[in-house]
Amino acid sequence: MIHPRSSVFNHLLDRITQMPVVDCHEHLRGPERDLKDRPREPIAALTTMYLINDLCSAGATDREIGILEDPATSTDEKWPLFARLWEACRHTAYARVTCLMLKHCYGVEEITRAALEHVAEHLAEQDETYYLRLFEEAGIKAVIADALFPPPWERPVRYFGSPVLQQFLQNKFRLPRSWRPVFSLPYYHEIRLREFVDFVGSLAEQNVTSLKEYEEALYTLIRCAVQKGVIAFKDQSAYRRIIAYDLPTRDEAERLFNRLLTDPRQQLAWPEAKPLDDYLFHQMMRWARELHLPVQIHTGHLAGSRNRVDKANAKHFTSVLELHREVRFDLFHGNWPYMADALFLAKNYPNAHLDMCWVHMIDPLYSQELLKQAVMTVPHTKISGFGGDYFLSPEHSIAHLMLAREVIAAALADLIESGWLEEENAIQIAAGWLYNNPNRFYQLGLPDFVP
Repeated sequence: MIHPRSSVFNHLLDRITQMPVVDCHEHLRGPERDLKDRPREPIAALTTMYLINDLCSAGATDREIGILEDPATSTDEKWPLFARLWEACRHTAYARVTCLMLKHCYGVEEITRAALEHVAEHLAEQDETYYLRLFEEAGIKAVIADALFPPPWERPVRYFGSPVLQQFLQNKFRLPRSWRPVFSLPYYHEIRLREFVDFVGSLAEQNVTSLKEYEEALYTLIRCAVQKGVIAFKDQSAYRRIIAYDLPTRDEAERLFNRLLTDPRQQLAWPEAKPLDDYLFHQMMRWARELHLPVQIHTGHLAGSRNRVDKANAKHFTSVLELHREVRFDLFHGNWPYMADALFLAKNYPNAHLDMCWVHMIDPLYSQELLKQAVMTVPHTKISGFGGDYFLSPEHSIAHLMLAREVIAAALADLIESGWLEEENAIQIAAGWLYNNPNRFYQLGLPDFVP
């Protein structure tokens, strides 16, 4: 609990728990794929995505991380290692989400070796009905899913092509009815190899012989994807580059692109490729304007270990907000740890919105403070309150939502108790953050919620 128990907090949390939710960001691909690919060994399942990062931070070597993530290594072999590392990080927010998941979904109060057998039994019994019921019971009415590119364990293929997008365009990639896919941009502007150019051309049934033809082929794919249900662009380039985009000329970009066409064995390196990368990114923002697509931008904290968060600070993105004024941007993850920059951009740029996906379990107290300050500085209609941000494990996303509801209740309870808000105002704001704001921002067409 991150707020002292009080009648105001308790009543708010009760009301907020009953509200419908738009889950603004997931990597979940639906039961058909997630249940097939998720590990059934319980420690590998529990450490999916984020807890494994805290175990690494606690001192696990690369070899030890490999053991914990290996679904073929037995739980008995993993347990002594996991138990030692768990003890070091059991109080982090990632660990809290894991504990909430175990209690809420599996009835497990404490992680013990015996409890893991109970988890393994549950993992073996999961089916599509169970998977979808989790979201229904949590009140999640729509899931905005970044699912149309290869998952992390197939990362090497990403710069050569995207078989997932190909399947989607051919109506062979089935998503649940409430899932709304986004189109992931980075690999289409981070061109390094001729193979990827040929892949885009093949999907558009066009032999690409110039930068202009590449743009035409890519635009054809994007329009087709929108017709099949894509509702937004998503860009997470911050993992590999600073999110400051210059305005290179077409000639500068074309010179680099032509090198790949002239010699298919050529490869472009960073920062040499930046003019081409930046040019294509801006072209995609023009398409976002034309197609009325909002754009999700990764800002702040980066998953994994040993990356540079400074390059992901949303302040670097200011020139894009200035230039593309008719494009609506959803700035992700609360820009952790750069709160002031996030608040400044949302306050001063009409096309900048803030999205709290992932950040509740990165740092709940930061999230609570960001939401409190946002009420005082930013129109509350510009905040989206939740995104689970998980691969494979729907239970983790549901547990993350439980934590997010607690954070939102804590932030609003503080503002009520300080005299800034009346309780009914706070209820309206919470309903906006969790449901009404993202419903309108992403034009989902769901009925408004009146609390």
